Amino acid sequence: MLDHLIFNVKKWFEISNDMSAITANNKNYYACPSRFTVMAETPIKNPNTGNSWRVLNDAEVTCVGAGQDVYFFDGQLEIYADSDENKHPNNAVYSHYYYTGVVEKTNVRNVIWGVNSF
Repeated sequence: MLDHLIFNVKKWFEISNDMSAITANNKNYYACPSRFTVMAETPIKNPNTGNSWRVLNDAEVTCVGAGQDVYFFDGQLEIYADSDENKHPNNAVYSHYYYTGVVEKTNVRNVIWGVNSF
């Protein structure tokens, strides 16, 4: 009985499985998938330096957050410098692995929702 009284005091918001975002109490909340693949050649900005990079190969990463047009990820991406003289990874003078970042939703595929991927 006590749990019934406690739960009736809280505000509840209906969220259906096909919603990508909701607004509750004048705040926007965005759906966050479990994992997704960042596509090769996707531009990535280094949040520390502002340098531009590109992803060398498709890479599956873990989603740790979402915004209106972006996903925040944790995972290993092999990247290369994206300067005028280094437009292709074969010509890249510097490459390394990138572990966390932000990617536009339009640059991901194979989005996995939930913990099971059947």
